[in-house]
Amino acid sequence: MASADLSEKLICSVCLSTCEDPIRLRCGHNFCRECVEDVLHTPEGSGSHTCPQCRDEISEGPALLKVRPLDEDYGTFCTDCTCSPLPAVISCLYCEASLCDNHLRVHSKSEEHVFTKLNLTCSTHKKTLTYYCTEDAACLCVTCSLSEEHRGHHVEPLAEASPKKEESLRNLRETLSKTQKASEERVESLKQYLRGAQEKAAAVTERVVALFKDTRRQLDILETKILKDITDQEEKATASVCDLIHELEIKIAQLSRDMKDVEELCAVPEPLPVLQRWVRHSVGDIEVVHDEDRSDLDVGLISVTLHTALSDIVTKVKRDFYVQQTPDIVLNLNTASNDLHITNDLKSASGSDFKQNRPKLPERFEYNQVLSTRSFPSGRHFLELETCLSGNWRLGMSYPSVARKGYHSLIGHSNKSWGLCRYLNQYFVIHDRRVVPVPHKPSSQRLGIFLDYEAGHIGFYELCDPITHLYTYTSRFQEALYLILSVYTGWVRIRN
Repeated sequence: MASADLSEKLICSVCLSTCEDPIRLRCGHNFCRECVEDVLHTPEGSGSHTCPQCRDEISEGPALLKVRPLDEDYGTFCTDCTCSPLPAVISCLYCEASLCDNHLRVHSKSEEHVFTKLNLTCSTHKKTLTYYCTEDAACLCVTCSLSEEHRGHHVEPLAEASPKKEESLRNLRETLSKTQKASEERVESLKQYLRGAQEKAAAVTERVVALFKDTRRQLDILETKILKDITDQEEKATASVCDLIHELEIKIAQLSRDMKDVEELCAVPEPLPVLQRWVRHSVGDIEVVHDEDRSDLDVGLISVTLHTALSDIVTKVKRDFYVQQTPDIVLNLNTASNDLHITNDLKSASGSDFKQNRPKLPERFEYNQVLSTRSFPSGRHFLELETCLSGNWRLGMSYPSVARKGYHSLIGHSNKSWGLCRYLNQYFVIHDRRVVPVPHKPSSQRLGIFLDYEAGHIGFYELCDPITHLYTYTSRFQEALYLILSVYTGWVRIRN
């Protein structure tokens, strides 16, 4: 549409053809140079000239007529036009050709041919863009480059600015390429992590299903055994009671007969027959069957059998799921701060209002902290603890090389300890001075720490119903780990 409008403007009103070597008069009409020179040619002395199209008077002579090549207004012309070139409306970057509408229709549409719109003239001054302003990132014509707007700016010819821009674009492309490659690698890494997580979940699911299947099998076997034991004891108890009942019934019948004999003797009036008649029993001869003689159901034996078997099943579950049996854990009194009270069984720690006056040792903490005696240099372990309903305490895992004095000795204030903190009825986790709030309100006194040394995991759990995961740290451990407690108000107790 744009080229059609331009074509109409480029029709010479003298020869009615497309302008050749087109020029424009001051009135704005376009003509072939040769046609307008012929029409405007008048004899010497003629003082005025008129436009062949609008008849507007042109006071100046032909030599003074203001004419201008049209390519300053219409920019680049079509490179495929042979006779009368039309203004180009688009440029093919593959062919390095400028095309009008007519030649664009027949131009190759293959993917290699990339087209771009032409914008080669200044929209303000209608002049060819020949300069580039680096401050404003704008292409300028000569007039624009000299204007007040760009005064003092770094302006350079397009021929000089273009290679710099191309170099900048190449650098940008390289940067984008690197960013794209890094993003693709990140995507691939995340996909691998996703596949790994899915495979791990599938493997754990398979193990759990197999574990429950085996546990159900063992429970079924145990149930059958316990029920059989109950049945056997029931049969034994009922058999002994039935025998006792039968024996007593026989004895009762005999006693009835003896009572009848005694009654008959009592009815005899003569004393001699009474004295001469033999009486089967005397009172001292009668045997009395007591309750101790019966057999009872042994509930104690059933309970012991059940508890022992269930304990064996739980032990097997822990072993099959790679959780080691954690032996008795107690607190190391030599590391306990003098501001901590430790119970006699070395299981509980609480804040103390009085100094404990323990001997000064290099391993003793300055602040309210204490380590366990047992270390965890490998394996998987589950530690269970109990806390008061309120209070200010911390618990977690620590290297033995953690500082004993100063700010860095506190749980989580260095890279040598990992802690769960309760303060103002809110949970926090802290490691290497980084504090993270836990979005779960305390709801249970029982807490668990799951340590997977080889995997580098320390997980904190609240042992409510259901069990709530609070937070898990992931690290690469460099030393054996110890349980560490810190209590300012309230108490913390080890349940293992």
